[in-house]
Amino acid sequence: MRRRGRGHETEAPPSPDHPVKTRERRPLGGALPDVVGVVWTVAAAALVLWPALRAGVSLGPFDLLAGYGLTHQVGVVAHNAVQADQIRQFIPWTDLAWHQVHAGHLPLWNPYNVLGMPLAFNWQSSVFSVPTLLSYLFPVRDAYTVIVLAKLVFAGTGAYALCRVLGLGALAAAFGGTVFELSGPIIDHAGWPHTAVTCWSGWIFAAVVLVVRDSHRLRDMALVAVFVALAVYGGHPESLVVLGVALVVFVVVWLVLRARARHGSTVRPLVTLAVAGVCGLGLSAPLLLPGVQLGLTSARNSGSGVATFPLTHLPNLIAAGLQGTDFRTAAYVGVIALALAGVGLWGGRGRPEVWALAVMTVVTAALTFLSPVAQLLHHFPGGSTVTWSRAVMLMALGVAVLGAVGLDLVVRSDSETGPGAARTVARWVGVAFAAGGVAALGVVAAWGLGFSQFAEHRNSLVWPVVQAVVGLGVAGLLWWRTRDRPATAPPRRRGAGRLGAVVLLGVEAAFLLSTGAAYWSVSSTYFAPTPAVTALQHIAGSSLVGLGVCPTHGRHAAASELGIRPDANVGYGLSEMVVYDPILPEAYLRSWAAVSGTQTTRALARLGIFCPRITTVDQARLYGVAYVLEPAGHAGPVGAVSDGAVGGEWLFSIPGAADATVIPLPTGAAEPPLFALGVPAPVTHPDAASWRVVVDDRGPQLLRLRLTDVPGWRASIDGRPLALQGWATGAMLEARVPSGRHVIELHYWPPLFSAGLVLGAGVVLAFVVAAVIVLGRRRSVR
Repeated sequence: MRRRGRGHETEAPPSPDHPVKTRERRPLGGALPDVVGVVWTVAAAALVLWPALRAGVSLGPFDLLAGYGLTHQVGVVAHNAVQADQIRQFIPWTDLAWHQVHAGHLPLWNPYNVLGMPLAFNWQSSVFSVPTLLSYLFPVRDAYTVIVLAKLVFAGTGAYALCRVLGLGALAAAFGGTVFELSGPIIDHAGWPHTAVTCWSGWIFAAVVLVVRDSHRLRDMALVAVFVALAVYGGHPESLVVLGVALVVFVVVWLVLRARARHGSTVRPLVTLAVAGVCGLGLSAPLLLPGVQLGLTSARNSGSGVATFPLTHLPNLIAAGLQGTDFRTAAYVGVIALALAGVGLWGGRGRPEVWALAVMTVVTAALTFLSPVAQLLHHFPGGSTVTWSRAVMLMALGVAVLGAVGLDLVVRSDSETGPGAARTVARWVGVAFAAGGVAALGVVAAWGLGFSQFAEHRNSLVWPVVQAVVGLGVAGLLWWRTRDRPATAPPRRRGAGRLGAVVLLGVEAAFLLSTGAAYWSVSSTYFAPTPAVTALQHIAGSSLVGLGVCPTHGRHAAASELGIRPDANVGYGLSEMVVYDPILPEAYLRSWAAVSGTQTTRALARLGIFCPRITTVDQARLYGVAYVLEPAGHAGPVGAVSDGAVGGEWLFSIPGAADATVIPLPTGAAEPPLFALGVPAPVTHPDAASWRVVVDDRGPQLLRLRLTDVPGWRASIDGRPLALQGWATGAMLEARVPSGRHVIELHYWPPLFSAGLVLGAGVVLAFVVAAVIVLGRRRSVR
């Protein structure tokens, strides 16, 4: 029997015929259970990061730099080579943003790679995300650690909130939060911006559940809008797309099932969610609008999606490393989580939201492991730019919450539902863990019974076996406690269910903590310069350094390669004519092809990697490259001046190279040749996103700036607006300047950023006005 109330549904008390339907209820015992549950969830996130939380230690694979170019150090062994992007992008960007914020500036521009790149709007720096905002409150060497820890905490507490909104107890919610935040997909991506998006997925799903139940419409709409905006500010479009797909599947399935059962309106929740989603996009417009504008002109716009996980990696669901040590395909959640997810699906089969979660989990698993599904989506507009296997993080959320539903059944099985229900739960728990044990043994058999093969994977295979045995023991405990009691006997006050649930939570947490803690690379140094780096800093200063031989860009660093690995050069305050950035403008590729006659490898360009191999002085002057590094024994560009050896590499200076040059331009004259020599003009930088150039000439002149041509740069001459235009196939900026002495100032502030701020403020104002109206109506009714 189902009783209806406003905005939510409750199940009738369990009976032997329907012993395992969970019901929504108010928490018992006040706030203490939730306090304990949240503290546990936060503590688990901190424990998995314990290698990085020690004094004097910084999170990050700084050891990878020791194998490369000028940062090479003998005897340093890399702990985890897969983490290369963390030291090549995310940690340097975090360092740069931290220093700009502490200097009193918005972190909008990166002046250290190629001719400058947008920082705030490059879709992966996440400089406006909540985890990054928190990191600005700590010392710079701890900033990245704070970001990762904050993302784990938000992921875990979001899953906890979703479990509580679904009516689960605090113990089950702690299980759901722990499994999600410590699962392989989250730990694997914790150092990347992917999790700056998906860490809000539990909160978004919880807010969506509240909207569908329609108890406090305006409040719940605001929650959806805020959490959607926070996910967008996380700054990873692929993860946003995958999260959107998972959310749509969840909502559609749930509303269809509710409509079939006639449990409420379908149109109203859809309209409310649509409005809330639009408001969330409005709140995130300061990033969304300029970010989309840059993305549409980037080299990555033509596609860079990575293939799905192979089906042979399915065993990684139960443990880590069964298919090697490549953490990029980590998907482990553990036997306990998978078994309890099966129990939860069976026990919650009468609840539409549980079925919706199950379907969402299956869909995201298909996106992760079935390449035909991903290939089909590649035919849709923009589908080829998405790595659909990012859905593994949403799959982990589904398994975690379904597992929490199953654990909640275990908790209530004896103390709240009586012996008959407890025996039913015990049977299903036993079946689920027996299946998990068979799966673990099947994995062992897949490698054969040879001692050498088992020894190679024994650490990975121990935990599945332990978890299966513990789960079967809990099932036996539930059965033993009710073996002699009639099915109609009243429930025990303190049953075995809670004890069994605590044991399952503890073993699952131990598995996840022991597996995840080994993942992190840490260092007692933080961008500590080697003697070679110090020498280059002394010689080059703020000048742009190019390379005569480009890196191979392989996963493993090579000491024979040149310079500093991009964009790690940011951490040392050195500018390089090399970049690794997701919004690399397509204009750079066209410009370099026109200048050198060589094409940049399209595969590298789609990844945002660009390295022009400087071979002539004209090329260097064109882009303002003041120094060129060459391998020892190689001659530099003809006309360059040797400055000696730097860390085993030879450095050559380029006469006449400058950030800005002026070329005499008679009135009405045509555009000067591409390689026309100009007179260097002095340039100063009030901040990273500002230029100040002084020119003084008797006639009109063309000011050519070695500055990336992207929307957002505005110029003034003596306080009046100055028109800018592109040159070198649209890669750089130039302006026509009248005769006389003038001061030209340039500032980077995209117009769409201003429009986004206005739009976001409008959404906030709309919510405030709506809240005032609602409160006024309530007071008038009272």
